Amino acid sequence: MIPELSYRLRRLNRGLRARLSLLRPGRDPLLGDAGPLLKVEYRGRVGSKALIVFLPGIGDLAEDFERRGFIRDLHQHGVPADAIAVDAHFGYYATRALFERITEDVLAAAHEAGYHDIWLVGVSLGGFGAACYAAHHHARISGLVLMAPYLGEKSLAREIEEAGGMTGWNADPAASHDFPRVLWQWLKQHLAHNESRPSIYLGYGTGDKFAKENSLLAASLPPDRVFAIPGGHDWRTWRKIWRMVLEQRPIGRG
Repeated sequence: MIPELSYRLRRLNRGLRARLSLLRPGRDPLLGDAGPLLKVEYRGRVGSKALIVFLPGIGDLAEDFERRGFIRDLHQHGVPADAIAVDAHFGYYATRALFERITEDVLAAAHEAGYHDIWLVGVSLGGFGAACYAAHHHARISGLVLMAPYLGEKSLAREIEEAGGMTGWNADPAASHDFPRVLWQWLKQHLAHNESRPSIYLGYGTGDKFAKENSLLAASLPPDRVFAIPGGHDWRTWRKIWRMVLEQRPIGRG
């Protein structure tokens, strides 16, 4: 774990640059930083063939998962899995380099090492990234744990709601460049066909800023895979959800 002062300065810098990126689209100060992903690795049980890949939110760092207790919870619940937290900041999304980098920097080596049960766990923007990756590379992924994921603009949520929910909604075929629409279309098809891979677990606080969008997805998921609890868009709520997921022990069964 990096020293406290260094961590705080890096996190402050990440948050400021992320806000600037959102305020000035097309002039993202993180665009030049979308090279190979920085990773923090955590070993679990010797010989484990399960791997968890953590994706942080827009203003977060890879090491936040350790600092917020996610790695400790993983070990305390006896989940037989190794873990990697990737420092996937907003620049990877803005340049659309995220998919290539996850494949080349994480999953290629994971498959070569013999991991066959691979889960993506993301919070906020990281949840969006995890779900979008699965939409394009679902055969590589066993499961998703999405905590308060960003799922597109509120206007898109209204459109889906006005169509009667995800089952009655269809994406514009010409919107292949629109990642949120492509994601929702994949979710619709994936859940309609009851496909076993990847399994999808969703958690969010009922007071979260993305709660309405998340509830639209929750309506199409099995109830035992949805964790809607009191809370907001924060790490305290996400850690509670993480513990609830771990208690069901979906990871490491394969």
